[in-house]
Amino acid sequence: MRVIRTFGVAFRGLWSYPVRTWLALLGITISTLLVVFLLAVLFNFKNSLVGQIQNVGVQQIVVMPGKLLNSGKNISEVNLSSLLSYTSVTSTLTYQDAIDVKAQIPEVAGAAPQLETVTRIAGAGKSAEVMYTGTMPDLANMYSLELEEGRFFTEEEAVQEESVIVLGQTIKQLLYGESSAIGSKVKIKGIDFEVVGVLKEKQLIGFTFNERAYTGYPLAANTANLQNASMLFFEAQSPEGLEAVRQEIAKVITKNHGGVQDFGLMAPEGALHVIDTIGNLVTAIALGITGVSFLVSGLGIMNVMLLTVKERTREIGIRKSVGAEWWDILLQFLLEAAYISVLGCVLGLAGSYGLLHLLHSFFPVLTTLFPLQWVAGCLLFCVALGLLFGIIPAVKALRIKPIDALRYE
Repeated sequence: MRVIRTFGVAFRGLWSYPVRTWLALLGITISTLLVVFLLAVLFNFKNSLVGQIQNVGVQQIVVMPGKLLNSGKNISEVNLSSLLSYTSVTSTLTYQDAIDVKAQIPEVAGAAPQLETVTRIAGAGKSAEVMYTGTMPDLANMYSLELEEGRFFTEEEAVQEESVIVLGQTIKQLLYGESSAIGSKVKIKGIDFEVVGVLKEKQLIGFTFNERAYTGYPLAANTANLQNASMLFFEAQSPEGLEAVRQEIAKVITKNHGGVQDFGLMAPEGALHVIDTIGNLVTAIALGITGVSFLVSGLGIMNVMLLTVKERTREIGIRKSVGAEWWDILLQFLLEAAYISVLGCVLGLAGSYGLLHLLHSFFPVLTTLFPLQWVAGCLLFCVALGLLFGIIPAVKALRIKPIDALRYE
């Protein structure tokens, strides 16, 4: 009961000066809002990236032009400083590399070389810019591309360079609106293509399938006058032994390139490693910068409490004179400091949660996870912060002698 009564005294004492209390609350609220919202955005951005990689599957291996300089390691084995030495080079990857890998390595279930160029597409009396992409049908299975209508082109159609094409959702809407595009003709680089399929809307962070038009690799290479692939995609039979498959793929392509490994390979764990490394670095920097605001807010609480002690000197003397123990005084001022800190934290957490959902409405690809352990951790931190910056004013109040306090005006 005594603790509850002390809390009541502390509460009334704080709100005797509402403007000052609200200003102290505002400092903690803004600090919590900045730190928690920034951490939430970074956490959900990382979670979205990881989720998309895992949804695509853990059996994919991507071959890209470039390599880690003076390193025999793959991307998943290096730190961030080593990643900065990854250099891009003019692609020497070819359609034949993908065919040879699939033919020579039984553990490879699918292969899809890809080349791409930006050009114009015309159809239904309209035109638009499109990412004209040459690939093979295995790509649709690797990335779980779903069709809104029609079908994906076949292996035979790709090899025989038949002029069939699959449109991304955005391109289809620009040319045909809500009408069906199946069976119609579109023109790219002077070639008339028959639309055989339309993809459902799909995008990953940093990559979209919606602005693309897919046709067989051989035909795209000839019409775009591009013989080298921008990337090669492979899918292993199973997630087990993925590193061994990666090494076999590297051997086959290196042999095709005259013993020169002018490319890099990335499996899902490599991408996750890169995301984790960069995410941890950005989080540490963000905490270092925004964490200073908590120090400033804590100093604000201490200043408010020091003023409170000074203005309530006579009250402290009266309480001591009528029998208040030293810990009653100490507890009163510590509770006031902790109250400001915790209430500001709650307001900041509520604001962070609301802003995160507002951001999600503009960027649906960003998740809205808000772990409960963050709430508990933030509240505990703010309690500690209030107690830490409230201890000096509380000790100052303890040192006031009753006789001097009663004489204070």
